Amino acid sequence: MDFLERANFYENYILKLQKRLERLKESPDPRRLKANKLRYELEIEEAKEILRAWKEGKPFSNGGDLTAGILTKAMGFTPAGSVGAAFQTLTPQKYLDHAAARGLPVEKSCDMTMMPFAMMECGDLPFEDIAICDNHACTPMMLRGIYMAYKGEVHTYFIDIPFEQNDDAITYVADQLREFIEYAERKFKDKGIKYDEEKLVELLEINDKIQKANEEVYEMLKNKPCPIGGYDVFLIGGIISPSKKALEYVQARTEEIKERVDKGIGAIPDEKIRIMWTTTRPFFMDPFSPLSKWGANVCFYYAGPVGTWAPFPGRIFWKRELSPIEKVAALALSDQWGHSGTRWVEPMIWICRDLEIDAIINYNMVGCVATLGLRKIIEERAEKELGIPTLQLEGKQWDKRYADEKIISEKLETFAQLCLIQKGIL
Repeated sequence: MDFLERANFYENYILKLQKRLERLKESPDPRRLKANKLRYELEIEEAKEILRAWKEGKPFSNGGDLTAGILTKAMGFTPAGSVGAAFQTLTPQKYLDHAAARGLPVEKSCDMTMMPFAMMECGDLPFEDIAICDNHACTPMMLRGIYMAYKGEVHTYFIDIPFEQNDDAITYVADQLREFIEYAERKFKDKGIKYDEEKLVELLEINDKIQKANEEVYEMLKNKPCPIGGYDVFLIGGIISPSKKALEYVQARTEEIKERVDKGIGAIPDEKIRIMWTTTRPFFMDPFSPLSKWGANVCFYYAGPVGTWAPFPGRIFWKRELSPIEKVAALALSDQWGHSGTRWVEPMIWICRDLEIDAIINYNMVGCVATLGLRKIIEERAEKELGIPTLQLEGKQWDKRYADEKIISEKLETFAQLCLIQKGIL
């Protein structure tokens, strides 16, 4: 058994990030941001912090979404973000096989929602002591939380997130969050869990500054050629746990992008096609190089309203000053996957128009109940309202049996050529 098999996820991930830092130092990619060095250092620091908490027996919470992460962090939990770990694993098949052996619907569902529990059972992730489970997420993710509570020593607390985005909804969710705080303090009193409002205010302020910096970046994406693309666009689209070091990284990233804009530097200098990539992507390959061969650049990553920094109309729906708990509730109401199709598609169309996007790549992940029914709606509205084409890719995030690298690369190149023909360039 080699080290890769003996080590837990965080030990492997730290080594993976350290190798990335070495590559950045030895042979930096001029198309990528230098600020990524700070990003990897931040992730190494967070991984080491989780390892320390795990060793010391401190209580863990789920931290895969902002609602759970920011509130539980202010209470003294360590948010682990198990779904995020599944994105970065070096041994995905090990966990998919384990989940299938335990009877989970691996064949019919998103692999990211099936893998975390397997990673915990294999001893590669710490079991969450408490998980906020709500209907903001896709159904498999919500059921995963319930499954973990049933099969393991995990406390799951369900919070009902209504469809409406208004003041009454904020009050409704905030009341439930206060009940959660009382419940968690009572259950984990012996482990020092106590709600710290000053800490929550600090985290919310940092999160607001991160959001403001990202909005600056959004405006710079309008430049042609786009200053960033591909992997860097996906990094900006990811949720960052608020911290002083995270803010330092985001601000450095913003300044570097400003510098690229001032110098007219583009991720793809001969950019001919501006693409929005939606939902998720295959993590077992590089999907951006096949596009870049034809001057096609992924200028925006759209994962629905959740985590999207674009200033689309209605993103900030509250009109009054909110208490810290109400602010978390408002963020929860904004952070929704399992919602109406309108809530998903409207911002997408607005962003495409605002950024002058030429085409959409919609990654239809097998088992994604939140998005699969939207593919025809997205394609028809993009064609009718914007006159742009949509590539409907189908596959999973780690499981190659549905679509491997060769198949996906061929489809991406063909689509890029069709876009060039449509624009009269090829």
